[in-house]
Amino acid sequence: MPRFTPEQVRRRQIVAGVLALLLVLAIGGCTAGLIGALRGGGADAEPRTQRGDFRADDAAMQLPETAADAAVLANLPERVELKPGEVMGIDVSAHQKDIDWQQVAADGVSFAYIKATEGSGFTDSHFAQNWAGAREHGITPGAYHYFTLCSPGAEQAADFLAAAPPDDAALPPALDLEFDGACDERPEAQHAQAEINAFTTAVEKAWGRRMVIYSSSQWRDHYGLPAADGRPAWLFSETTRPATSDWAVWQLRFDGTVAGIEGGVDIDVLRPEVLRETAAIAPGDGALEPDAATD
Repeated sequence: MPRFTPEQVRRRQIVAGVLALLLVLAIGGCTAGLIGALRGGGADAEPRTQRGDFRADDAAMQLPETAADAAVLANLPERVELKPGEVMGIDVSAHQKDIDWQQVAADGVSFAYIKATEGSGFTDSHFAQNWAGAREHGITPGAYHYFTLCSPGAEQAADFLAAAPPDDAALPPALDLEFDGACDERPEAQHAQAEINAFTTAVEKAWGRRMVIYSSSQWRDHYGLPAADGRPAWLFSETTRPATSDWAVWQLRFDGTVAGIEGGVDIDVLRPEVLRETAAIAPGDGALEPDAATD
């Protein structure tokens, strides 16, 4: 084994130290670049900025007209015709499985209310793909939440807003009040209404619009419907138009036929101008304050 002089050893140590330092710098630079790439950044990436407070712009919500020869019109009740200013649509969830939104649009569907969440801790497995598919093919989407009485309204609102954040071009969010889900709780009316208030207050504050309210007859018989006061109404009527004249959305059947959807689907008619008017929240009108709980 050859031996080195002290001077040679010192020089080798200096060279080794310099090489080690260069290696550390090189690895650090590559690591930073890799992390930046994974985060969507990099040397030329735009810095991310925090979005300001959401302000609803109802003019951004546009719905395509339903053509006079649209196939979806065949779902209307006998002797009922679509009136000027009305458009045809559907409401869907994972129950419809994978939807061919191109075919749905070709049938003349103008809008789609899409299930986003149910209770707390549950996001519909098809929500994201349904939302993207509808929008890609020119169908105006809206998100709805299936409310339950088994978890706090504030928690449900947080989950809904995480899945469906405010979107100017979308329909106002909708609230579905029924007893057909997995929750068997039936608390007293005052408690139930307090949880609904917590939900609607949080969502309406975030979206800047009043929620559309749908309810089953069983829910109304049990609790009444104070949540619907002053909000857009989504009513069901199978053979005729709704008895009242102030509805914003009319659900007319659960077993409709639309190309691109396997099996039956809910069919709806929407009046865009009524929806805009009843969902609008004027600054300072107190609409975002919790409703009074009722017995």
